[in-house]
Amino acid sequence: MVFKERRRAQRVDANLAITVCAGPAEASGTILNISTNGVYFRSPYFMEPLTKVQLRLLMPEQDQTSVKETTITCDGVVVRVVPEREDTSVSSYEVAVFFTNVPESSQETLANYIKSRLSA
Repeated sequence: MVFKERRRAQRVDANLAITVCAGPAEASGTILNISTNGVYFRSPYFMEPLTKVQLRLLMPEQDQTSVKETTITCDGVVVRVVPEREDTSVSSYEVAVFFTNVPESSQETLANYIKSRLSA
């Protein structure tokens, strides 16, 4: 059986910090991969699918002379969690979030990061 790739944007592996806010709760995690449409990360907490979240991603940004870190803030919705149910024996969850709103300035930073990882 041949599976057709349904993703519209290329993913790149990443090892970046992320903070996820869902209502009053906040959790830090590590990005596993990222695209211009979403992010897949490891979290110590279970997040229910379809939960609306606000994300803060710490991204490297390179100019002509140096590399600095910049924070991207965007909105998204949880689309997948592994394992699929909360389990007290699990130390972390892998969470996929689809971006629903990325400010224009953050889109450029995100696209540049992905482009640099694809060409590396």
